[in-house]
Amino acid sequence: MRPVTLYSLMHRTGETRTAHWRPERLSTDTARSCIRRGRRNAATVNVYETTDRQGTALHVAYVHHGSDLYEGVDFVTDIYEIPTTALTDL
Repeated sequence: MRPVTLYSLMHRTGETRTAHWRPERLSTDTARSCIRRGRRNAATVNVYETTDRQGTALHVAYVHHGSDLYEGVDFVTDIYEIPTTALTDL
């Protein structure tokens, strides 16, 4: 089973570009905890069901934090790719 992959995007105040952080591997439990923490902290959380290029079912969760998460940052968006089988195996 493929682990959860996290992609983070950060837009800094006064910069025209968005910083992309390299993909990070997480366990399913860690990803679920991060998504729950985003909901508790009033971040915008969207979850979509889709498939990857090979047809494997997965859930994509977007957690959009406002400027209150880091100093000097307009927003941070964390994108979680969670294989559906990882969710159903719990």
